[in-house]
Amino acid sequence: MDYLLEKYKNESELEKMATREAFGVAIVSVANENDDVVVLNADLPGSLKLNDFMEVFPERYLQIGVAEQNMASIAIGLSHYGKIPFITSFAAFSPGLNIAQIRIGSIKNQNFKVVSSHYGFHVGPDGASAQMESDIAMMKAIPNMVIVNPADYNQTKTMTHLISRAKGPIYMKLTREKFPVFLKEDAHTEIGKVQKLLSGDKLTVIATGSMVYETLQAVLEVDKDGGKVELLNLHTIKPLDKEGILESVRKTGKLLIVEEHNIWGGAGESISRIVAENHPVFTKIVGIYDTFGESGSHRKLWEKYEIDRVAIASQIREII
Repeated sequence: MDYLLEKYKNESELEKMATREAFGVAIVSVANENDDVVVLNADLPGSLKLNDFMEVFPERYLQIGVAEQNMASIAIGLSHYGKIPFITSFAAFSPGLNIAQIRIGSIKNQNFKVVSSHYGFHVGPDGASAQMESDIAMMKAIPNMVIVNPADYNQTKTMTHLISRAKGPIYMKLTREKFPVFLKEDAHTEIGKVQKLLSGDKLTVIATGSMVYETLQAVLEVDKDGGKVELLNLHTIKPLDKEGILESVRKTGKLLIVEEHNIWGGAGESISRIVAENHPVFTKIVGIYDTFGESGSHRKLWEKYEIDRVAIASQIREII
């Protein structure tokens, strides 16, 4: 299936938009479709692009203030009475500050959605206290929790609709920074199923969220003629697409995983377990190597912590 826009290789020709912008558009559409959808925010409506929602649905927008634990508790209560609450903030604050309340809501599989932006190094100038390198580790260990990490603006709009219709607790990650829009608007997206963006037979590369286009460019740089590197878009971190992942690694025999998250507790560890248990192959993870970030632009931080396209391309060359 073809997921990529025709001009995906030419970054300069692609529109650049943050996935949080897509959420701001899509949540209005979702609320138009379902009267039970409500949005809660912890004093950061502009950061989550909620201005349109606030204008169209003022009675369905709850500003809780700087009280992320209260926000999660209120949302879980609302879900108990049939509402579909979306709780919104920075990843550093939600789930960073309200993980206990999120866990309690998940025990009974309550139908609430946690939507968090500014993950990884995306809030670079604000430094380590506002960045988030360990949210996947927190959330994936909670039973019943689903985790999605869309790759671009178009996929985020689709995913916002999908999670609104799915039952149970779901965590969706959003970018602060603007990234190329490279996936087709009508590309088929299914929670729990990887998307094969490029086909190859020498190496499987799996990337998620902000790292997908960066990794795509790295693959194009190394595998100029195509056919060696298979690239999978991991838009769903939990549940993992066991069959899709194993089908690829059985063909290629080698695996590289790329994520903007601590290598301890991230998607890479979960994928490695599936591979080790079912079809062991050489596996390498590119991610944040057990460290906090610092102030700086996200691209400078990517370069320093070796998760940019240059570092990814170097790893691909070494493996193949």
